[in-house]
Amino acid sequence: MKGDIRFGTDGWRGIIAEDFTFSNLQRIARASAFYMIQHWDAIERGATVGYDTRFLSPEGSQLVASTLAQEGIPVVLSSEPIPTPLLSFSVKEGGKGGGIMVTASHNPYIFNGFKIKTPQGGSAPPQVTKEVESLLNLPPTAASLQKVEKEDLTSPYILMIGKTIELEAIGKLPYTLVSDPIHGAVGNLFQRILGPYSLKVEVIAGERNPLFGGRDPEPIEKNIHLLMNRVKAFGGKAIGVANDGDGDRLGMVDEKGKFVSPHRLLALVLEHLYKNRGMSGDIVKTFSTTSMIEKMGQDYGLTVHETAIGFKYILPLMLERDILVGGEESGGIGVKGHIPERDGIYSALLILEKMAWDGRGLATMVEDLEKRYGPHLYRRRDIHLPQRKAQKVVDNLSHTPPERVNKNEVAEVKILDGVKLMFQNGGWILFRASGTEPLLRLYCEAPSLKEVSTLLDYGEELVHRFQS
Repeated sequence: MKGDIRFGTDGWRGIIAEDFTFSNLQRIARASAFYMIQHWDAIERGATVGYDTRFLSPEGSQLVASTLAQEGIPVVLSSEPIPTPLLSFSVKEGGKGGGIMVTASHNPYIFNGFKIKTPQGGSAPPQVTKEVESLLNLPPTAASLQKVEKEDLTSPYILMIGKTIELEAIGKLPYTLVSDPIHGAVGNLFQRILGPYSLKVEVIAGERNPLFGGRDPEPIEKNIHLLMNRVKAFGGKAIGVANDGDGDRLGMVDEKGKFVSPHRLLALVLEHLYKNRGMSGDIVKTFSTTSMIEKMGQDYGLTVHETAIGFKYILPLMLERDILVGGEESGGIGVKGHIPERDGIYSALLILEKMAWDGRGLATMVEDLEKRYGPHLYRRRDIHLPQRKAQKVVDNLSHTPPERVNKNEVAEVKILDGVKLMFQNGGWILFRASGTEPLLRLYCEAPSLKEVSTLLDYGEELVHRFQS
């Protein structure tokens, strides 16, 4: 499978036993070791390896750790499954020369994968992963074998949370927090963080299950009805938090049992940091993220940058500029003063802190946003297409974009990471080939859900028309 290792939007993903094999895993680990030695002083600084709850993740992480050690890198291996943000935090705080996470993030259970983390604790940018791809066929070196030390990487993260988030204020919230890690690496982490502060935390789907209980481990509305129903059962006295398989993405459910989109969560984090915490800086959003962020940036007098999709494109700006918050539509949010990486645990705690400081429920805070900036309803639709066909649709649309979609006149065509048709009424639809799966993704925002649904239907018709 030598030609099949290619990094996508965030890391390399492969179908278990087809692309994700121990042979391929060892090759990509060795190539990463070469890069970390050459560019990040990994022999002197060491490296950290983590893993999630997927099938073969514990065994895969042991293989990765052993491979790095064989190339002369001292390795710290997590003693238990951990969310990716905990690995990123450990790499940054420990001054390591990089990190490796064995995970396929939010992908279905048939996948596993491999993420590289920079010494700053962020996603490896494209120039790094391209060079790693070029090193895949190099033979092993004759380096001296180093030790692999297992360590608890969770406790230092929890200690940091206690110093940076007002957990005592959160503990006084009049709600039960229902956590749904979808059988992923977050597990009972919210219970461990908030239990000592008297907040009632209930965990559903917290045990390890490599099949994710029949769900996809992505915290979007269609996957978390179990959480929504459980929150509703509390009759307005609970809040729900959902995370993806490796904990870097966030979805939430308000006290009414209603799903709160990641776009709203990003807006709430921005508002909390700027208004409540008195922080400032630029804002970064990816191509598929709500236009509400531009309106908020204008309101606050903050510059908004737009990047391609994937947090690895946000990372360079977070390192080069004074960035207050960076976010994407998939529920990944990174904030100033933390790691330059998305963290679904930290982001959820910021939202809970905002609720405690404002003395308002999540539903009320979202309603207030919409009153001030207008309704921005959003949905994504995934169309299963081979990646080559999906990219052909995008290419055809970029060359000959339609002048209108249904009754909506196209005011502007943006080409960055896919093709985004901007409408006169402020709505938009984006066509993008997935970087990790055989999918063409349609993203849409409009003033009403009915209009969003209609636009997605028309968008799907355009996909079929532009395949040929």
